[in-house]
Amino acid sequence: MSKLLIEEQYNSPGRSPVGLAWNGRYIWNTDNATSKIYRIDPEDGEHDIELVCPGNLSGLGWDGTNLWQSLHDGGTLRRINPETNDFDQTIMVWEHGWLSGVTWDGQHLWANSQQHGKLFKIDPNSGETISSLKVPLVGGGLTYKDGSLWLSIAYPMTFNESGNHFEWAGDKQQFAILEIDAATGSEKQRVETDFLAMGLTWVGDELWMAHSSAKKLYRTKIIGHAD
Repeated sequence: MSKLLIEEQYNSPGRSPVGLAWNGRYIWNTDNATSKIYRIDPEDGEHDIELVCPGNLSGLGWDGTNLWQSLHDGGTLRRINPETNDFDQTIMVWEHGWLSGVTWDGQHLWANSQQHGKLFKIDPNSGETISSLKVPLVGGGLTYKDGSLWLSIAYPMTFNESGNHFEWAGDKQQFAILEIDAATGSEKQRVETDFLAMGLTWVGDELWMAHSSAKKLYRTKIIGHAD
C-alpha cells in the first residue's frame, strides 16, 4: 500500500492556502483569506510576487502560459495572465455548484464539483463541458500527471440540501488522495492522509499539498507508487 511521506513543510504566504499550480519553475498558490495568488520558490518556500484576485478563491491550474483559477461559490473559472494580472477569459459553470480543484491535462481543463461529486472536463476555447467522472463528495485539491487525476477527499460525507452544508456520514472521519484514471474514471490507488488538502500539484516526483487550517504547504512523496 502506498504511503505519504512529508519531506518538508513551509508556512504559507497567506492565512488560508488553497489551490496550487506548478509552472516548471515556481509554485503558484491561491489564498482564500487574502484573495491573492502568490508565486513561491520551491527551494525555500519564499514568495516574491502577489497577484490580486478578488473573490472566494479555490482551485488553481497552469496551462503552460496562463493560470486558471476557480471561484468556490461563484460558478466561475478565470484565466489570468501572470505577467499583467489581467483576467483574459472567464468561463461560467454555475451548473456544477461549488468548485474546488482545477488542473490542466495538456489540452483541457478539469475542475471538481464538490456538491455533485464529479470531475468535469472543459474545452478552454468554447467553455463547454465535454465529459465528467463520478468521484466522492467534498473533493479538495486536484492535479494531473501522466494520464491520472489526483484528488484529495474527505469521507464519508453527505450534502445537507436544506442546510446547504456537508455532514459526516459516520463516526470515523477519513481523508485520502485518490489517483483516478482520467480516461475511465476508475480509482487506481488511494493514499491515506490526515487532512483534506485544498491544493495539490506535482513538482517532478514530489507532490505539494496545501493545508488551509494549518496555514502550511507540504512537500511530500508517495512511497510505494509505481509510475
